[in-house]
Amino acid sequence: ERLNDLEKIIALQKKTPHIRNLCILAHVDHGKTTLADCLVASNGIISSRLAGKLRYLDSREDEQIRGITMKSSAISLHYTTGGNNYLINLIDSPGHVDFSSEVSTAVRLCDGAIVVVDAVEGVCPQTQVVLRQAWLENIRPVLVINKIDRLIVELKLTSQEAFTHLQKILEQVNAVTGSLFTSKVLEERAEKDAEAQSSCTENGSGDQVYDWSAGLEETDDSDLYFSPDRGNVVFASAIDGWGFRIHQFAEMYSQKMGIRSSVLLKTLWGDFYLNAKAQKIMKGAQSKGKKPLFVQLVLDNIWSMYDAVVTRRDKEKVEKMVTSLGLKVMSRDLRHSDPKVLLSAICSQWLPVSQAVLSMVCEKLPCPAEISAERVEKLMSVGARRFDSLPEKTQELKKAFLDCSADDTAPVIVFVSKMFAVDSKALPQNKQSSDKNFTKFSRYKNTVEIPDYPVGSYLIPVRILLGLVPKDKRNSKRNPTYIPSGFCCSVADVLPSIPHMACCTVDRLYLLMGRELEDLDEVPSGNVLGIGGMEEFILKSATISTSPSCPPFTPLNFEATPIVRVAVEPKHPSEMPKLVRGMRLLNQADPCAEVLIQETGEHVLVTAGEICLFQKVAVIHQVKEEQTKYPEGVQVDSTGLVTLTTPNKMATVGVRAIPLPEEVTRLLEDNVELIRTMEQFSLFAWEDKTLDINQKILENIQEFKVKLESNLQGRKWRGAVERIWAFGPRRCGPNILLNSVEGYRRPSVWQCLEREKETEKAEIRDFDNSIASGFQLATLSGPMCEEPLMGVCFSVETWDMKLSAPLAQQDSIDEDSQTAEPNIDNQNESSDTHETNASSASSNRSRSGAEATGSSVDCYGPFSGQLIAAMKEACRYAFQAKPQRLMAAMYTCEIMATAEVLGRVYAVLSKREGRVLQEEMKEGTDMFIIKAVLPVAESFGFADEIRKRTSGLASPQLVFSHWEVISSDPFWVPTTEEEYLHFGEKADSSNQALKYMNAVRRRKGLYVEEKIVEHAEKQRTLSKNK
Repeated sequence: ERLNDLEKIIALQKKTPHIRNLCILAHVDHGKTTLADCLVASNGIISSRLAGKLRYLDSREDEQIRGITMKSSAISLHYTTGGNNYLINLIDSPGHVDFSSEVSTAVRLCDGAIVVVDAVEGVCPQTQVVLRQAWLENIRPVLVINKIDRLIVELKLTSQEAFTHLQKILEQVNAVTGSLFTSKVLEERAEKDAEAQSSCTENGSGDQVYDWSAGLEETDDSDLYFSPDRGNVVFASAIDGWGFRIHQFAEMYSQKMGIRSSVLLKTLWGDFYLNAKAQKIMKGAQSKGKKPLFVQLVLDNIWSMYDAVVTRRDKEKVEKMVTSLGLKVMSRDLRHSDPKVLLSAICSQWLPVSQAVLSMVCEKLPCPAEISAERVEKLMSVGARRFDSLPEKTQELKKAFLDCSADDTAPVIVFVSKMFAVDSKALPQNKQSSDKNFTKFSRYKNTVEIPDYPVGSYLIPVRILLGLVPKDKRNSKRNPTYIPSGFCCSVADVLPSIPHMACCTVDRLYLLMGRELEDLDEVPSGNVLGIGGMEEFILKSATISTSPSCPPFTPLNFEATPIVRVAVEPKHPSEMPKLVRGMRLLNQADPCAEVLIQETGEHVLVTAGEICLFQKVAVIHQVKEEQTKYPEGVQVDSTGLVTLTTPNKMATVGVRAIPLPEEVTRLLEDNVELIRTMEQFSLFAWEDKTLDINQKILENIQEFKVKLESNLQGRKWRGAVERIWAFGPRRCGPNILLNSVEGYRRPSVWQCLEREKETEKAEIRDFDNSIASGFQLATLSGPMCEEPLMGVCFSVETWDMKLSAPLAQQDSIDEDSQTAEPNIDNQNESSDTHETNASSASSNRSRSGAEATGSSVDCYGPFSGQLIAAMKEACRYAFQAKPQRLMAAMYTCEIMATAEVLGRVYAVLSKREGRVLQEEMKEGTDMFIIKAVLPVAESFGFADEIRKRTSGLASPQLVFSHWEVISSDPFWVPTTEEEYLHFGEKADSSNQALKYMNAVRRRKGLYVEEKIVEHAEKQRTLSKNK
């Protein structure tokens, strides 16, 4: 039977109109995996009795222990409706905010989504997030309101109250969708109005008044919203195995009542009631105090079923219901002590949830061939490039996308969303050999021959967007920085001359079946599958194609920021190579994880939350730091100007540190992508190349510049925006380097805005890049605890050099390698940019001075390295010359709790330095919603402590919110008598900033100024004193 199912699925893969690729999205614990179990049970893969208990798609051990989904799992199902067979490629995704990157990877592979909402909790924070992710990826959602049984069993609502409650939930979901639609329309309207205004200005016409509401009125949004009469809403209780659309009841009652099903379909949901005397359906049920049609014909039947089976356990009434519905219930189910077993047996036959959901999916969600042109253009337009500006060969691929062709002549285009590890023994080609090896073990007891299995294999879930993929097909893989050219030729011919592209071969194709895999020979377009043997070529995500004209697709939209970091070390030092290999594979496979290797050799893992980590760490950014004694050669004047000379006394740098306004810091953080685009343009300009930037990006850069100028007001910021030398760290961070050197006019960072103006060519001084590199290093690791700086402006006010010609020539040759070395671990494009800039700036001098490389030797090392070190130290000392503060990462914490445990929740929050922002009661329930902010450093163990203190009645949801300055000075010591009495001699007990700083320094192996033992004396036990 299983072989027949596999053959049926392989046959359906070739019928593109009958394929549905979808994922299940929801907030944590809203019932996604239980619903997936019901859908899997409909194909006979698991027993229907185990649906909801087995959690088949939670295949990992830690998922079963914790009871939450941590990794997306895919499975292929088949379903027959209306005489047609459909292939359902289903992906179950996590709901916890820490694993929202898994949602992003799942959404990119699909054309539709099932959004599940808990009938009691309603729309939660993660529900809004997944709806936004579906909107950004242009996929169509359908709605399942789950856990309706809780309204009956837990909240004890009447059917009328439940109807009102369900209406409110539907309104909440539609409000989120409406806000997304409104923001999009208004944004498009604003762009059109801006273009119209500019054209009117050019034509010399007068002022015009624009109606902002016109865009909303003209656009049809009727298909966006969820409504039961449209057939895109299912009411369900997945744990009890039932679910329905109102279509089912409309067809059922149309035969009994003699009313057309189309009429019933329009009136079953809404303010309609049945007039028994006139035998008509009339409007105004609420105003006339009548039972709405949905309550009378649908909910009352379900409520009476629960009342007879669960509440009263009335056997006679149950038997009457079973007989009237024409169902067959086994006698053992009727005799079972647990009423839920009998309820599930009845409801799963009467209103099977799998039938309701899968029929809705087949009718309402699009097939792969119905992909929208807007989604195709958005996928192919990377970074600052518009679809119109792409090469002609690339634009021609759009038609092939829309046709979803699977011909041999069509180019193959495959999108890789992520990688995940599987046990080698689980692969189909190894199953037979594993049985043989097991026999070998049992036969020989003394000598055991260990089978030669690798530690694990990596499987790559992909979506075939175009073409037919056979085994051993030679393809090319694109990195995100690959730029397609206008020509087209074979992959083998073009590979050596195109950067950011690698040639690879698809070794194996697998059908994803949850916990199992099946071998495939070829797969046509429109399907989701797994490929093997490509882990050497993929980093997080990639685009695979046989056409060199295919661009890499746009990066995934991640809602959660990797903010929590932990230092990882092996339990035994001998296992260090294994740790390094494991960290490398994790960095390669997990789209949201970052692996860093610090200068000290420390391995750091950065993820989105605590569940991914097992060690405690404080995650802190710095803004300003400690007063220390300055070494010889460093001069600090009363205004904070730090002057430092290189060891060979040939260059002097003067730097001043100025704190940036909070608005500027926030502006820099919000415009990282624009700063990267400006940096890329500057790189192209220095190489005498041109980079096409579309008009919208240029307008955004101009707007960004205007906002910077408006926020940097005052005498000390006069002309500062035009004098910006660089941004840092990593050339796009929230710190600024200003050029205040008298007489030095270097190229502006705003070159992309000035390219149309005729400006005189600015020249770059020798070793300009060394100054910028020193600034990058200083902002990447500040002096307090070697963490990145935030909100600091370094102004270079003096830069004097007295170099002999041979030494300058020698150093200009080595400047590339010396300036690029400190950034080698950044894993960022800025290091590549920096290296190229240095080589292009000094290429002419390198040729002229090639013969003089050995003519002068400096005992202090290359001069460029000395200047980088001097600039870095000057920035650090300038930073220390002013008052300093730490900035802590803050979580927004949302807690749902009952009134009885509110006090305990507040106690845990205050103990962990949390701050309550808002408290409100959820309408219609006895639950309170508490919104608070909590330092990330205090969040480890917070969820467990909340659950323990409240006996499981409260559960927090933590999402990264912002960076917040810690008001206390980490170096403050008491000076007055009152302060000594209140805080003690050291004042370390209440200094939160000092505690955080010392924790990070201790973790990194840096010096911590603290006494381990005070007032030591010999300790004796009582027994020895006798």
